[in-house]
This record gives sequence, C-alpha cells and structure tokens, in this order.
Amino acid sequence: MKPEKAKLVVDGLKEAGVDFTAGVPDAQFIQVYKMLEEDPDIRYVGTANEAEAAGVGYGAWFGGKKPALMLATSGLLVATYHLARINILHEVPLLIVIPYRGDIGDPRWMGLYKKTTEPGLNAMDIPYRVVSRSSDIVRTIKECNESARAWLRCIAVILNEEALW
Repeated sequence: MKPEKAKLVVDGLKEAGVDFTAGVPDAQFIQVYKMLEEDPDIRYVGTANEAEAAGVGYGAWFGGKKPALMLATSGLLVATYHLARINILHEVPLLIVIPYRGDIGDPRWMGLYKKTTEPGLNAMDIPYRVVSRSSDIVRTIKECNESARAWLRCIAVILNEEALW
C-alpha cells in the first residue's frame, strides 16, 4: 500500500470523528497501522486477534470513545461471532474498515475471501460499501460512520485493490 493511500484512510477516520481504533496489523494495511500509532488524535490499540479487537472496540464505545476496527479480510472471519452478537443484541455503532482481498486481480489462494467477506457481512446483517477509487475513501468512511451512529449498528467499509494499490 502506498503511504498516500494509507493517509486517505487515516484522514477518513479523522473526518468521521473516530478517536480510537483497534486491530491486528496485517500486510495490506501496515502503512495505516504505522500512521495510527503515530497520530495523536486517534488512539490505536493492537490486539492478539481480531475477535479481541472487536471486544476492545466495543469497550471503547461503552467508555465514551468513537471507535473503528481495522481488520484484515481474513480477520473478519475471526471476529464474526463477536461482531454478529454485539451488532444484533447491543446496537453498538462500530465502523469496520477492511482491505478487500480475494477480489479480481488477487492471487488464486485469496479467492476464498471473495466467497466469505460480503456473504459474511450479509449474514451478520452488517451493511457495507466497497470502495474502488481512492478519491472516494475519505467520503465513504465518513458517510459509513455517520450511518453507523445514526442506525446504532456496525457498518463496514471494504477498500479493494483499485482503491489501495
């Protein structure tokens, strides 16, 4: 990922009013994680796995923060139970930002994620937007976070290869 694209993700989080993020660093978003660690306006908490990140994000919400989760595509599968349960039972508005792997153009072994990412979000009743242009990153993150807060539910932003690389 190019640093200028990572900056768009961080700028989008700031525009959205996010002040807390949790996640597990992954290769696709490593530049974003590095920027978040250095940013004084958004606290980043690294976790052992994505399910734990979901718990940390929810705790941040209940503690008065405006959180977002930064999850790898594969990490969405790890966090599924926690996201579904909290989304359905507790109405916590949590923004989830995911670099989309398994989309057209990715290596064959990543094709699994095409079969699980969007169907998984649908099964958990988590609305999402797929972003294909880097010029839409900031606006989409902001709009999805506004909807998450208004609807009191998780909403995901999926950034595909065209947007990020």
